[in-house]
Amino acid sequence: MIRTLLRNSLILALGLYLSIYVLPEVFHVNETVSKYLMITVAVLWFAKSNNRWLLNMFSIILGVVFLAFGFIAFALLFG
Repeated sequence: MIRTLLRNSLILALGLYLSIYVLPEVFHVNETVSKYLMITVAVLWFAKSNNRWLLNMFSIILGVVFLAFGFIAFALLFG
């Protein structure tokens, strides 16, 4: 269960990073398109999973926390 939670959270954090930074800044994709692409992928990922809804909600929260810590660590290292 913990392994599934961490895996889903890291996948979601990576997807959020791609949709927030990489797609708009590097590949010049519109921010709105990038946002809806991430939402679609996340909804499909969690709809396909056989996990309980509470585990999926914790994965989303933990994924956002991982993303925030990643941005803070990057700012502290290179800022």
